[in-house]
Amino acid sequence: MRDDVSQMKWWGWGDENIEFDASDKPFLMPFISRELGLSEEDEEVVKPVSIEEVKLPEQVRNQGFLDYARGALRDDQVKTSDKERLVHSYGKSFRDLWRVRRGIVSSCPDCVIYPESEDDVCALMKGAREHDAVLVPFGGGSNIAGCLENRETRSRMVISLDMKRMDRVLEVDKESCVARIEAGSRGPVMEEQLEAQGFTLGHFPDSFEFSTVGGWVATRSAGMQSDKYGKIEDMVLSVRMVTPSGLLVTRTVPKSSNGIDVNHICIGSEGILGVITEVSLQVHRLPEKKEFYGYLFPDFESGVKAMRQCVDEDCMPIVARLNDPGKTALSFAFKSVQPFFKNLMGKAVKKYLSLVKGFDMEKVCLMIMAVEGDRRTFNRVRSRVNSIYRKHGAFKLGISPGRAFQKSKYDFPYLRDFAMDRGVVCDVSETSTVWSNLLPLYYSTIESIQEAIVATGVAPFAGCHISHCYHTGTSLYFTFACMENGTGDIGQYLAIKKAAQDSFIRGGGTLSHHHAVGFEHAPWLEKDISSTGVRAVRAIKDGLDPGGVMNPGKILPDDRLAVDWGLEGGEVESLEGTES
Repeated sequence: MRDDVSQMKWWGWGDENIEFDASDKPFLMPFISRELGLSEEDEEVVKPVSIEEVKLPEQVRNQGFLDYARGALRDDQVKTSDKERLVHSYGKSFRDLWRVRRGIVSSCPDCVIYPESEDDVCALMKGAREHDAVLVPFGGGSNIAGCLENRETRSRMVISLDMKRMDRVLEVDKESCVARIEAGSRGPVMEEQLEAQGFTLGHFPDSFEFSTVGGWVATRSAGMQSDKYGKIEDMVLSVRMVTPSGLLVTRTVPKSSNGIDVNHICIGSEGILGVITEVSLQVHRLPEKKEFYGYLFPDFESGVKAMRQCVDEDCMPIVARLNDPGKTALSFAFKSVQPFFKNLMGKAVKKYLSLVKGFDMEKVCLMIMAVEGDRRTFNRVRSRVNSIYRKHGAFKLGISPGRAFQKSKYDFPYLRDFAMDRGVVCDVSETSTVWSNLLPLYYSTIESIQEAIVATGVAPFAGCHISHCYHTGTSLYFTFACMENGTGDIGQYLAIKKAAQDSFIRGGGTLSHHHAVGFEHAPWLEKDISSTGVRAVRAIKDGLDPGGVMNPGKILPDDRLAVDWGLEGGEVESLEGTES
């Protein structure tokens, strides 16, 4: 019997006992005050409602399914408490947290079940089909695109399948560098098991501490080291997925020519086709040496050119994270207290860059890069990347900024809770595009976000970073923030988010590079993949899940989306008619 699964807090990010601590970040509140107009003297902390104040929707009880599930599994695997239902209601998007912090839970699962094997999942799928119930796969609960929310419209019982008890690395083929891993394995749990055998997957998304292997595959996740290891779809060799039409299994081979790639039907399926139970992934031997470094570029364009040259010369670091001026300022505001001598050195460097190098300190851009490998490879790549960066005007800051990033790289999601406590609207939107379109899309989206925020009557913050590079293009990851404008509804946020997504599609980007579609991004899907593309996805859904058992209301656009976005009249037409 297992009952050792921990959950993230229902009102925010991370463990319930961990909160963001700003006591060692003296520059953070002054930065927020300066950028957004929040007065430190008038700072008001508004905590989420208590759990006792949250009123959940009435539970739908399908007694036939419950009797079946309790007969097929142990009693401790089937949970119906309000706390379990609340924890599994939403993911962690701003929209999710805005609602749940106010006690607004308009939909939630009726039951939570913890399968412990593929046989358990097969049994539950059979029961759901026979008793007309709905299954929603749940990994770590970290999704920010609405992939987890109950969108059932036919009053059927909805069951959240929490996969975290299926968390084993089943086998490592050391000669082939392939690992069979259960879908519920959280990042740290998986890496600990792999490292014990001398391997790493090399996949480290921002949500690494809480998200699961199955969730990564289901949402086409990207990790911080994707420049070397690729996105998750580049790592998948084979998949096992339980669908309403049967068990889908592919072979563990490096490549094949066997028609339409069924692996890629599973990858990115977001739980609408079935439940991923096991994945075979390519893994890598642990590197001999690894180090992070910081650089300052005189401007964003110089950093982009340097990244492009590294791609051209096939010498990309494993991490290359270029912040624009806005994100650079935020990163510096996020740093901890420095010893006196380091603070003094920092001021001297700033003076040198400004007076001697001619840097405009309002335009400088921070690059965090990392190199790993055997000592020969490490030294060769580090030397060549350093040479390219210097050619494009970069100033090397050394290992301190890199190590600071490495230490706090999973902390930024906690900052959002801190900000929301103080009435700050803050979120991210990300996309990808080809190199020739990178800067035009960057500038147009920054402008669109800033204009949308100003239109709500408050001061804007918008920044961006590049963190995933390819031969043909790269990602753009935007962060935006502003103060709540006093309307008391979520319309302010929706207008800003819509402006970002509209800009992506209008400017030739995609609706998401790695955060998935869910239902929050579904209004833009048809413009992204065409009406025929949507028809193809719908046909696969209907073919594998004719009874609509799996995670309804996700990926595929439906008539409710205009209402979900709080749009009326002409605005609905504007949403549906976004130009490509």
